[in-house]
Amino acid sequence: MTIFKRRSMLNYLVISLLICMTILTTLFIYSSIGLKNRVTVQTVQRAEFTSDLIARAAVDLMTHARNEQSYFRVLAYGNMIGVDEIAIFGVDGNEIFGARGPGTDGSSPRTIGPEESAVFKRSVGTMNTTGFFSWDDKNYTQYVPLYASSGCEECEALDEDFIGVLKIKLATTDDFALLVFIQRLIWTLGFVAVLPLGALLVAGAIIREKSKLYGQLKTSNLSLMDTYDTLSETRGYLQRILDNSRVIIVTTDIEGNIVEFNKEAETLLEYPKEEVVGLDIFTLYNEPDEKVCVIKEARAAGKEIWSSRNREVVMKSKMGRKIYISLTLSTMVDDKGKMIGTVGIGKDISEQKMLRFKLMQSEKLAGIGTLASGIAHEINNPLAGILGMAEAIKDEEDADLIESYANDIVEYAINASNIVKELSAYSRSAKHEGNSTVELSSIVENSIKMAKHSASFTRIELVQELEPDCLVIANSGELQQVFVNLIINAIHAMGESPGTLSLECVRVGEFARIVIGDTGGGIGEEELSQIFDPFFTTKPVGVGTGLGLFVVYRIVTKYGGTIDVTSVEGEGTSFTIKFPLSTGQADALVI
Repeated sequence: MTIFKRRSMLNYLVISLLICMTILTTLFIYSSIGLKNRVTVQTVQRAEFTSDLIARAAVDLMTHARNEQSYFRVLAYGNMIGVDEIAIFGVDGNEIFGARGPGTDGSSPRTIGPEESAVFKRSVGTMNTTGFFSWDDKNYTQYVPLYASSGCEECEALDEDFIGVLKIKLATTDDFALLVFIQRLIWTLGFVAVLPLGALLVAGAIIREKSKLYGQLKTSNLSLMDTYDTLSETRGYLQRILDNSRVIIVTTDIEGNIVEFNKEAETLLEYPKEEVVGLDIFTLYNEPDEKVCVIKEARAAGKEIWSSRNREVVMKSKMGRKIYISLTLSTMVDDKGKMIGTVGIGKDISEQKMLRFKLMQSEKLAGIGTLASGIAHEINNPLAGILGMAEAIKDEEDADLIESYANDIVEYAINASNIVKELSAYSRSAKHEGNSTVELSSIVENSIKMAKHSASFTRIELVQELEPDCLVIANSGELQQVFVNLIINAIHAMGESPGTLSLECVRVGEFARIVIGDTGGGIGEEELSQIFDPFFTTKPVGVGTGLGLFVVYRIVTKYGGTIDVTSVEGEGTSFTIKFPLSTGQADALVI
């Protein structure tokens, strides 16, 4: 408030000075104009006084003797100081007596010039004294009609008393020189007075602009303060959102260094924010290559702005504990569209993953139960053969025949062992198996062998197109679970009727495509959208768990694959699976 009061007083002071200087300048101008008028009036009065004296003298001289000698005596008054010219003219504008008098150059008589004829005629016509200034020549000319003195002032003048028109030209150079000098002095003083006035005007303009700028700055400052308060509130609100979110939120700069680390991330990963800010984001990954794979897949479209949604990764806490995270990772851009870092939003799915693993294992055990009857039959046949051959050996004495029986026993035992190995490989927990580069065609062939133990292929025509070198990175046990499940479902869909089971495994571009088709009854349109939902099944109660296709979908998507189904009622169903190909070599498939 003190600043505003000072500025107001300064403004009032400037306005008061401007008013005073304006009044002073007006007085200087008025004085200059008044002085000119007074000098002019004084000059006219002096000229009239002089001309009146000369006119009276001329009348006296010309009244007593109207001749050249008297006229020459009148002209002698021209020698007076300040008189430039004196003459008497007739009404025709010619000088009387036609002579210039003593001391003249003897030239011809003078006449009224064109520039003076109007004034001269007006004086003759009115018979009154008439005068005018010549500003260029700096003189004053007056025409005075002269009448002879008759001794009666009240008598009307007669024509014969008219002597002529006296022309007197008086020099006013000195008067006007003094006038100009005084005017210049006045204007100089006025200019000196105007200088501060101009300075004050400039200062006033500057002060006004400063006041305007100050007002704008004040407005801008208030706006900035409001913006700052709004930004502070917004920042606090956003920080509260980050701190109260039940998901992990981690942002990085363009170099991959951690910038933001919310409370949930601190709780799950056991790192305080102050400790991890500025560290490389790879510090949080159990396998740093996982982030590289996520970014590489997200950039597959070739765009600078990318994102990867719901990618499952494993992070490591400060204490070394593994945490399974469903991560959505994307680029972070500014208002100009320039990339400034990344933002990752993750949800802890460790518990869901464990439940999912147990769910898959339960489905696998359910599949093993389904296989049990067929496998029991498969094992019972070689065991019966082994028992028969052993009983025959007891009563046989022929060494060659005993050797033959022994060879049969060995063959039956190998067959039983292979069946047990296949069952063991199928039921082995994927928890203890790592991902590797596997060959899909081999897994499909082994899956067919497993399926034959639990489903009848008696009336089924098997059509296969299995290309070699269809390599993918996955868990072989989980992939076998997928294919066994789909093959058994296809066999069950065809029932007791003859049908065709088609199996295809080929390379298509950068993907490996597996197609499993049947010629069964197909799936209804209403049921087709629900087949991958957990616990959904079209089989009678007690026959199916409804988890088979759900587990299939989870395993396929886990390894970056896709699964699609097409079905026509009465014609059959076809499942198409795609996995991204690997450029490595296949590892040995352990059965």
